[in-house]
Amino acid sequence: MLGKKVEFIPDAADATKARLILSGALVDLSDILGSVAMNSRAGITDLLKFASPGVIPGEKTTELHVTLNIDGDMVTFSGEEEQNGGIIRYNGSATKSFLKLDLNVALPENGFADTSWNLVPQKSVEPVYYVWKTSANPIWGSILVRAIFTAKVVDNKSIPQLLSAILKEVRFLPDGNIQAVYKNGIADAEWNDSDLNLAMYRMGEQENQIKLFLNLSQIMDTAMSVTTLSRASGISSVDIKELLKLIPMLSEGIPLYYEQDGNGGMKVYVGEDVLLPLLKAVKPLFEDEEFVNGLLEMLEAQAGDMASLVKALKPVLKSLPKVIDGTTEVKFGIMFTALQPSAETNILK
Repeated sequence: MLGKKVEFIPDAADATKARLILSGALVDLSDILGSVAMNSRAGITDLLKFASPGVIPGEKTTELHVTLNIDGDMVTFSGEEEQNGGIIRYNGSATKSFLKLDLNVALPENGFADTSWNLVPQKSVEPVYYVWKTSANPIWGSILVRAIFTAKVVDNKSIPQLLSAILKEVRFLPDGNIQAVYKNGIADAEWNDSDLNLAMYRMGEQENQIKLFLNLSQIMDTAMSVTTLSRASGISSVDIKELLKLIPMLSEGIPLYYEQDGNGGMKVYVGEDVLLPLLKAVKPLFEDEEFVNGLLEMLEAQAGDMASLVKALKPVLKSLPKVIDGTTEVKFGIMFTALQPSAETNILK
């Protein structure tokens, strides 16, 4: 599995015993950040290397003790272990030159297991959910967000319209995988299931919290364009020291929060612990006149009949550094409605 690592360690004292060590592979974010990392002070690039999440969501390392069946140069093994509220069933074989391992994982204590959620119907900024409060200028945070989410950005559609057009459903599977039902493009007729092992989840330590575990190696391999990000205009102005605050979350899980309304509706969002470092990281971009003008030109080109209104955003964008510094509360997420089970879905930690 891309982004994961399995070690097979025979028992030196007993040829019928071995250990399997399951863990995450090393990821180097400098491959993604490109010019951001290269333009940073010496030593920063070393801090961009981290171990990706383990094979079992919520566990950096999982150790299985297996009994071997010896058949010439090959050994086979199968069994089941219960660890940390999870049931791990395994089956595999090994020689000196290869290892094959199949896993079946069930996490019955994961409160979201076997539930599916549709996006709420699109209207105004929904299904996007946001809160942005700032002491610098109490209304400008919300004004800016609403302007961004109502602007026509691609094919004369806003971000909420695009989201509703390409994302239909999100499923929380019993093994900890999160799977999306999506379209590759807004004009496509066919819905697709996202690959497994891109995103996994586990209930968090806090109330109403989920930990999201991303397999960046697999995501980069299948979806991300390294060249586009590293060459983006102004990207070298990003404050990488703020981004470094988020690195541990890529191993330990990104905290998400959820709120249910009692009628089958749910908001899932990221909060200040994730968003403030991100906002502070991009703050220097909005102190760069060239970047702001380029962003306005891009928005104006997509705005159609509302292009004249885009120019009014410039003072808001220029004030964004002060708005970020004065932020007291910020949340961004998506609004869902329960699809499965059909009755009210109540998630209990």
